[in-house]
Amino acid sequence: MRDYLLYLFLLAAIVLLALAEPISSHWLMFDRDAIDEGQVWRLFSAHFVHLSTAHLLGNVLGVMLVAYIAGRSLNNSWGIFLLAWCVAVVGLGLYGYADYLQRYVGLSGVLHGLILVAPFISPFYSRRMAGCFLLVIVSKVIWEQSPFYDDMAMAGVIGGRVETNAHLLGVIAGLLFLLFYYGYDYSKRYLQRD
Repeated sequence: MRDYLLYLFLLAAIVLLALAEPISSHWLMFDRDAIDEGQVWRLFSAHFVHLSTAHLLGNVLGVMLVAYIAGRSLNNSWGIFLLAWCVAVVGLGLYGYADYLQRYVGLSGVLHGLILVAPFISPFYSRRMAGCFLLVIVSKVIWEQSPFYDDMAMAGVIGGRVETNAHLLGVIAGLLFLLFYYGYDYSKRYLQRD
């Protein structure tokens, strides 16, 4: 179980916050007016509260998928950094980029970044397979940005509109993380040769 502590901590946090509803969402959701009044923690905490039980369960399955793909490869300081990075990019990105957005909750944007990175970090997947993951995730997000995607299609299930820009920002966070990760790895190996 030690190989999965990060994922277990993440699952415990979102489940405990779900049990504390509606108080947890009241104090933690992305609320533009409250953020403008100085409640900046909402930029980061909004990802850990959900619209409904179905919304929560979907994100629980997403965390379990990341754990399955990455295993112990992200259960370390890289995983903590990646999680914090995705939370920050999605939260700050929604505030700056999605100026129409008044309220937001959910982990799906962050999960897009985590799932994109997971096969690249995992020793169980070849670069070709990781590239396939990347292609599928990026294609999905491009489709979500097109007029062919209905962001209200899941409203009856999860209790609200899918915020596709959170998914886009999560993918951007994941891609930037991979650039940093491989750049760091390359420079480390380059410096060891000298």
